[in-house]
Amino acid sequence: MSALFSAHGLVLLSKSASATDIPCSFYSVANAAVPGYTSLIDIAVALKCFGVATGYFITVGDCMVDALDHILLTGDAVNDDSFMVMVLLSRRFWVCMALCSVLPISFFRTLDSLKNTSALALVFVFMLATGIVAYANDFADPCLGFDDDEECIGQIVPYVDIPSMLKQLPIFVFSFTCQQNIFPIVNEMQNVTAKRMNIVIVSSIGFALVLFLVVAIEGYLTYGANVRGDLLLNYPETVSTTVMRISIAFMLILHYPLQLDPSRRCLLSLIKTVKQKAKISKKNDENLKSQMESNNHGTYTAPDVRHTDKYDMFVEEDYDLSINGSSNNSTNEPSIIDQAEDSNNLFIIITITFLFLSFCVAMIVDDLGVILAIVGATGSAAVTYILPGLIYIKIHPSMDTFKACAYLQLYLGCIIIPTALYSIFQ
Repeated sequence: MSALFSAHGLVLLSKSASATDIPCSFYSVANAAVPGYTSLIDIAVALKCFGVATGYFITVGDCMVDALDHILLTGDAVNDDSFMVMVLLSRRFWVCMALCSVLPISFFRTLDSLKNTSALALVFVFMLATGIVAYANDFADPCLGFDDDEECIGQIVPYVDIPSMLKQLPIFVFSFTCQQNIFPIVNEMQNVTAKRMNIVIVSSIGFALVLFLVVAIEGYLTYGANVRGDLLLNYPETVSTTVMRISIAFMLILHYPLQLDPSRRCLLSLIKTVKQKAKISKKNDENLKSQMESNNHGTYTAPDVRHTDKYDMFVEEDYDLSINGSSNNSTNEPSIIDQAEDSNNLFIIITITFLFLSFCVAMIVDDLGVILAIVGATGSAAVTYILPGLIYIKIHPSMDTFKACAYLQLYLGCIIIPTALYSIFQ
């Protein structure tokens, strides 16, 4: 169900994007639908992606420490207490290494530039899935190292009680949240049509669904009720599990830019919107001041109310022309080159700030479990359910099948958020 509604949310957003100008963004589409809440939407998407990216850093550190613990610790006190071993078994050291690893791939400007790293990440995904299937089908012993009196495999049941299921609801919602990347895909795809977008959506969500089902079912069949939230913690300390942990670390490093990119786009939209409003306000003040000074008595004469809307439209239009380098009304406007340099500098500053803050949080916090659960219950549910439904309803006035499903998507999101939050804190 989570996969189905996620795919439907992507379809709703792609259809809403086609109703606005291309290139589009979460801001431009949301502005066409709910103009009063665009900034809040950008902030929500940016924070959600920031939390996930920070979780990647923390998980990389944990996976590398667990992997090397099996390799480096020999039982020899002299070796185990050496400086090099202590450094390599430090979570913070691997968070630093993760930061260094993502730096070269964090400054790409398009998703298309990340296709090679994403393809490489899929290799590590397949390696992880292969290992899990191998343990489930007795190609490797999942109970190696267990004592005779220890229970390795727990009871296997077809279903659990509803409260236990609802407690895991944020994970399922979180697993299929990718709506923040739909607009760059619409912008970068050649010959964009509804049919081609639907193929991309169904194939991507379908692939993720199959992969998640294989890993979840095979992992559960391996350990039953004793399966842990981090499945790799169940497996014995062997070379194969070490490879699986390293695969996860590399996969998350390569996926980090896919969280950075949408967050950066939202922050760029926020900053540009603030600058635009500030510039319009400044022009209004300058025009009003000029009008006051031209008055013979130095007093301000209120403009005719009948021309207020026309005057506001002129200011907006004049600003839009100036930012494209086409305005002939003022010689003080920045040139196209200056605008490009400012945009490039802003891009670099936001990227560095995002990386630095994410790194700092990962260095200080060693467990984002509750935080990520809350992000999944609120941010992911909002991005996956509420926003796609709300945006489609506002942009498409006529009632059709998609709009009826959009209402369902919206209402379901409003139910999921409080339900998931209640289950987390229960």
